Amino acid sequence: MSNIFLKVPSIDELHYRQEWMKDPKTMSYNSGFDLELRGYNKNTGTITKTKEEMIKWYDNWVNKEPDKYFAYIYDEILEEPIGEVYYYLDNGIHSMGIVIQDKYRGKGYSYKALLELEKIAFEKYEISELSDIIPLDRIGAIKSFKKAGFIHTNLEQKELVFGKESIAKQLLITREMYLNR
Repeated sequence: MSNIFLKVPSIDELHYRQEWMKDPKTMSYNSGFDLELRGYNKNTGTITKTKEEMIKWYDNWVNKEPDKYFAYIYDEILEEPIGEVYYYLDNGIHSMGIVIQDKYRGKGYSYKALLELEKIAFEKYEISELSDIIPLDRIGAIKSFKKAGFIHTNLEQKELVFGKESIAKQLLITREMYLNR
């Protein structure tokens, strides 16, 4: 793995995201939830979107800083993106997420991409915090977030995954924590 960088995609690059969303291995983390989302397959976690739906999504998400940010994650030696990272303002909190394509998981990309996202969010756009709610059984994800400076908070939620209760807890990093690191 070489240097990681984030790049906001052009509309012509949406096919990468569309392919990842249809890949059961990449979207396995998303399976079992009761999501009210058009094109969502509960068994696989995949999401199928038409080209028109992707363009509408793009128009709503891309170049909407500082309230929304979306970028592909690149390894400088690879010729295509390996995942995506994003945040959006939701009830006064910047919720965020990261998705790494299945074949690139477990190689340290999440940690480096989180650091890049923090730099953009806190230095360029000066937002006050980034937050994600992650199920406690996603040990690798939690490890990456904590290594990148996030801490668990007291906020937790119960989710049903294939009918079984799962606990998810908030991980948070503030601009102040980032600047004091």
